[in-house]
Amino acid sequence: MSTTTELPDALKPWSPWLAWFAPEMAAELGALVQRMQPLLGRFRGQTRGGVPEPDGLDDLRRRGPYERLLATEWLLADELPDEFLRRAASSEHLFLAPRPRAREAEKSIVAIFDAGPRQFGAPRLGQLALWILLARRAEQIGGVFQWGVLQLPGGLDGADDVRQLRSLLKARDFDVGTSAHVSAWREVLAEMEHAPGESWLVGSASAEQAVDERWTSHRVCLQRAVLGDVLDVSLSDRGGLRRAQLPLPSAKVGVPLLRGEFTQRAPDTLHRRHSGRISLQRPPIISPSGTHVAVQLLDEPGLLVFVVPGAKQRKAAKPKYQYWGQALVPLAVMLLGKRTGALLSHERSMYFWQVPGLGNFAAPDAEEFRAPPGLAVWLPSAWLHDRQHQRVCMIDRDSKLVIWNMTPGVRPDPEAGAPTLVESKVVGMLQWSELGVVYAAVHDNQLVLRRLGATDGPESVRVICTPVAETRVLFANGWQWRSGLGGMALRVATEPHDVWRIHQPDPAFVGGQHGRYPQKWKTFEIRAPRALALIDDSTHGRYALLSLSPSLDGLDLHAQNGTETIYKAPERIEKISVCPCTGLAVMLTVHKKIIVYAVPQRALRAVLHGEGASDASAA
Repeated sequence: MSTTTELPDALKPWSPWLAWFAPEMAAELGALVQRMQPLLGRFRGQTRGGVPEPDGLDDLRRRGPYERLLATEWLLADELPDEFLRRAASSEHLFLAPRPRAREAEKSIVAIFDAGPRQFGAPRLGQLALWILLARRAEQIGGVFQWGVLQLPGGLDGADDVRQLRSLLKARDFDVGTSAHVSAWREVLAEMEHAPGESWLVGSASAEQAVDERWTSHRVCLQRAVLGDVLDVSLSDRGGLRRAQLPLPSAKVGVPLLRGEFTQRAPDTLHRRHSGRISLQRPPIISPSGTHVAVQLLDEPGLLVFVVPGAKQRKAAKPKYQYWGQALVPLAVMLLGKRTGALLSHERSMYFWQVPGLGNFAAPDAEEFRAPPGLAVWLPSAWLHDRQHQRVCMIDRDSKLVIWNMTPGVRPDPEAGAPTLVESKVVGMLQWSELGVVYAAVHDNQLVLRRLGATDGPESVRVICTPVAETRVLFANGWQWRSGLGGMALRVATEPHDVWRIHQPDPAFVGGQHGRYPQKWKTFEIRAPRALALIDDSTHGRYALLSLSPSLDGLDLHAQNGTETIYKAPERIEKISVCPCTGLAVMLTVHKKIIVYAVPQRALRAVLHGEGASDASAA
C-alpha cells in the first residue's frame, strides 16, 4: 500500500487505504472515516474456549484447596495439631496459587454487509468508510479482516487491495435481507475453525436489539437522514448503543465513489483510440516544447507520434505512424518540432533516419561511442538547428557527450560520420529549445555547468561544486536557460535516503538579454526516493521533485513541506517520461494505455487506447 498521499495529520492513520483514491476523494472520504471512528469503541475479542492450563506459580494465598497447601503447613499439623486447627479456623494457612495461562482473544474480524436496496446511495458511502475502519482495526491488533455480503452467504473476501473494496460496491442486490440469509450466515460462522473475535452486521437492521439475542457481536444501522446531506449511524455492542449524524461527501466526490471510480477520470473528449500496438520496452519521447510525443510500436519497426492537446483543446489530434526498416534497431529517438529522427543500428553500421545531412556510417569503436543495441532505455539526445546549421548531441552508455554536425543540402559523407567528443563524463542534460542544450559534467574533479548551441562549442557557465559519489543532475524550465539560470537539482546523498539540493532561480537577481533571466540561485534540500524529474510547480510557487509512487500507480511530488500524491492512474504504470521544460508527464500503463498529464496544472491532457489496450476508459 502507498503511504505517501499528502493528508492532514488527523487522517494519516488511514493513509494506506486513502492512497487508493484521488486526492480530493481521499480528503472527503477521510473526513467521514475520521468522524465515524469514535463510534467503534475498543476491540473486545472473544477469548478462546477450554480449561486454561497452569503456567507455573503465581504467589501464596490464604485460600485454596488443601491439595495445594504449603508443605510447611502439613509439618505443623504433625507437630502442633491444635495450632494447625486454629490457623485453619482463622484462615491463616498458606496455599500455593498456580498462574493460569493467559487466554488469547481471537483477533479476526468478520463483517457482513447488507447489499440490498435499503443500502443504496448514502448508506453505501458509510459502508465504504466502515470497511476502511475495520481493515485498520484488524491491522492494529495483528489480526485479519474478512467480509461478506448478506445476500450471498458463505463467501468471505479479504481486504488487501483496492479491487476487494471495489467488489463491495459492485455487490448490489435488489433483494432485502431475510431470515434465511441470516440463518445461512450463522451456520457459516459456526463452522469456522475459530469463532471471530468480532462479528459485525452492517446494514439497515435495527441496532437496538438486545446483544444476547443477536448472532453478531456488533450491529451497525446506516440510513440517510430525512433532512440534509447527513448519514444517520447507529452502532451497538456489549458497551451499549451509540448514535451519530455524520456529514456526507459532496455529490462531486460521492457519485464517482459509488461507481467505484476512485481515481481521476478524463473527460470523454480526451480519450482516443488508435490502431497500433505500443511497446512497453522503452519510455516515450517528448519534444522539448512538450507538444509532441513518440512511442515505440510493438509489432512494427517504427513509432506512434501524436500531438499533445492544449489545455482548451476538446479533442486529441489523430496519431500518425512512422516506420523504419525491419532489420534496423533503434538506439535513440529525437523530436524537433513536428519532425522525428532516430539513430538506428544494423550489424556493424549505424544510420540516421529522417535527419537531413546525416546518413549511414561505420559503427565507431566503443572507446569513441558505446551504444550496444537492445538497451531498455533510449540514449539521451538532442537535435539542434539554427538558420544554417544542424547538430545532433547524444550521450552514450559511458556518459560521453558526442556530436554530429551537418549542413542542410549537403550530402552526408559516410567516411566522415564518426562523432566528435565534447565531454567525457556528463551527468545531466537539458535541451532548453531548438537552439541549444545545457549540461552538467565532471571536469578536473569539479562539477561544471556548460552550454552547447547548434554551431558553437561548449561554453562554461559556472562551477557548481566538487562531485559526490553517484552524481546525478536534473534540470527544469526552458526559457530561463536561454541567457540565465533555470532550475537544477543535484543529488548530494544516496544513503540512507536520496537527498537532492534544489537550485531555484532567484527572481531578485536578473540580467542577460533585456534583463529578464535569473542570474543567481536560492538553494534548499529535499529528500526524494527515485526522483524522475525536477518540476517548476509554478501554480504553487515552488520547485519539487516528481517520482512514481511506491505502488507504481501514481505520481508523487516531493517539496519542502512534504510529499503529495498528485495523480492516481487506473492501473500500474510501466514506463514514464517527463518533459523538464514543461512538466508534462507521459505514462505507459500495464494495459498499454498512453496517459498524458500536465503536472504544474494538475490536468489530464489525453488518454490513448490502442490494440491490446484495456477497454476501460477511466483514467
